[in-house]
This record gives sequence, C-alpha cells and structure tokens, in this order.
Amino acid sequence: MPDDFNEKVINLFGAGKKNKICNAGQVCETPEGYTYVTINTDDNGRHFDEGKLLKNAHRFYYVVKVMVKESRHPYINNFKVPGDKILDFIKIYNDGKGHGQIIEIDKFYPEEWA
Repeated sequence: MPDDFNEKVINLFGAGKKNKICNAGQVCETPEGYTYVTINTDDNGRHFDEGKLLKNAHRFYYVVKVMVKESRHPYINNFKVPGDKILDFIKIYNDGKGHGQIIEIDKFYPEEWA
C-alpha cells in the first residue's frame, strides 16, 4: 500500500471522536473497545466490488512475526502466510496450539518478497 494511504488511516484514527451512531468516515468504537473507520468507496469515489476485493485477498501475503522464548533469550520466527489463510494462522496461536506469541503482522505483495 502506498505510504499516503497509511498516513490517511493514521490521521483518521487520530481524530479521536467516538460515536454511538457511526457513519462512513467517522471514527467509531466497538463495544469491545476496538476503534474502526468505515470506508464505503475507493479514492475515486467508486463503490467496492466484492469479487475484486476477494480476488485481491489471494494476491498478497502477510509476514507474521512470532516471538518464541525457550531459554534466556527470545528469538523471532517470520512466517509467510497467504492472505486467505491469515485467520486460520492466527487461530492456531489464539487456541494455544502455536509455539510462541504473535508480535507483529505486515502485509506485502509477492513481488515485494526479498
């Protein structure tokens, strides 16, 4: 994603408004305390296409950093997880079946893999 998109997201969340009735573009909060912003259209004002969004989800991967403490010093395992498998991967650690603790998740496209 372009840096300007990340900057927009950060600025949106920095607004600090918590609304009970949440409209697109407003900072909202779930009952569990998670902050979110609803986006109805892309930067060009077009509504999102479900098929395109799902197809795009299969194009990218996540790098998931997992900290493992086995002795005095922890180490990190970096996992390359396909976009459509990220929830399955996280569930392994939420259920306590994974070895270690997820500490970071970054999204990237295959052509960026180094």
